[in-house]
Amino acid sequence: MALYDEDLLKNPFYLALQKCRPDLCSKVAQIHGIVLVPCRGSLPSCVQSSCRFESYILVPTEGHFQTLDGKDILIEGSRIKLGAGFACLLSVPILFEETFYNEKEESFSILCIAHPLEKRETSEEPSAPSDAFSLKTIEDVREFLGRHSERFDKNIASFQRAFRECERKSLRHHIDSVNALYTKCLQQLLRDSHLKVLAKQEAQMNLMKQAVEIYVHHDIYDLIFKYVGTMEAGEDAAFNKITRSLQDLQQKDIGVKPEFSFNIPRAKRELGQLNKCASPQQKLLCLRKVVQLMTQSPSQRVNLETMCADDLLSVLLYLLVKTEIPNWMANLSYIKNFRFSSSAKDELGYCLTSVEAAIEYIRQGSLSAKPPVRSPR
Repeated sequence: MALYDEDLLKNPFYLALQKCRPDLCSKVAQIHGIVLVPCRGSLPSCVQSSCRFESYILVPTEGHFQTLDGKDILIEGSRIKLGAGFACLLSVPILFEETFYNEKEESFSILCIAHPLEKRETSEEPSAPSDAFSLKTIEDVREFLGRHSERFDKNIASFQRAFRECERKSLRHHIDSVNALYTKCLQQLLRDSHLKVLAKQEAQMNLMKQAVEIYVHHDIYDLIFKYVGTMEAGEDAAFNKITRSLQDLQQKDIGVKPEFSFNIPRAKRELGQLNKCASPQQKLLCLRKVVQLMTQSPSQRVNLETMCADDLLSVLLYLLVKTEIPNWMANLSYIKNFRFSSSAKDELGYCLTSVEAAIEYIRQGSLSAKPPVRSPR
């Protein structure tokens, strides 16, 4: 089963909590507690300010949790169970968890749950929109593929043996061979009659493609990325020389606006995870998370649509210089050449294009202590 995902910073319930009860937001960070946030699809069109937000703030106690208004909650695996104090003792699925930080760098957790804690008129749990599903980790992929992944292992082992025999061949050869491996595994998956029917739904087909690509790349990453790194070693060395010369660069030097400065430390931490990602899809998800973090601020909510290209460029330039990633050229080549499951025109493709433009800006020697020239409005 694929995992549900959404941008919690745009969730109507979380936005209402921040607006109506900033005191609770401060409290949960101070105690390093947990916020329960119902997923977007389960919420009414307007979240009322009269909502009992205290029931959604959890404080750890002995063996369980207690809400700020004194109700008991137990977390067991991927579900929360309501206890004393609640009118209905429901069991609510946990969809995913994220860690957040406030402006004081105090951390707290957010659990996205399947629906609000109040009793629902129907026993059916809301289904998240299909386009919100995504596969992020190899564990997600193995769970999604189940026994089908075993069929891929022979193909991957055969590829690994063949790779060592022709390691010195061209990049084009290796792109084609990895693509052939990906295609073969995808075709094997679609031999399952049930999955073949599901594949008629675009969202399900996209999930299958993601799963196959991530699974394949997880096992051949060391071989392929090492090869790409060797091919791009000269370009990476030249780029690193430029970024080292820019280490004294300050945000104001390149026109980073104050409203985009707040989350730069978080974006930098996220970007630092790039080389831990094994597939192009996972690397792109990392870049997208970086961009999403940069478009949020504590005092003013902005988004990718309202953040102009110059603002995005300025922040990306700063992050590229200040984040110690020694192999940007290898990462770009790997993502662009070995991503087979998605279109280059989607949101992930836009994030890649933005990062690529920032890297090229630095490579051309255009970055200095002066702000980049802004486009005319």
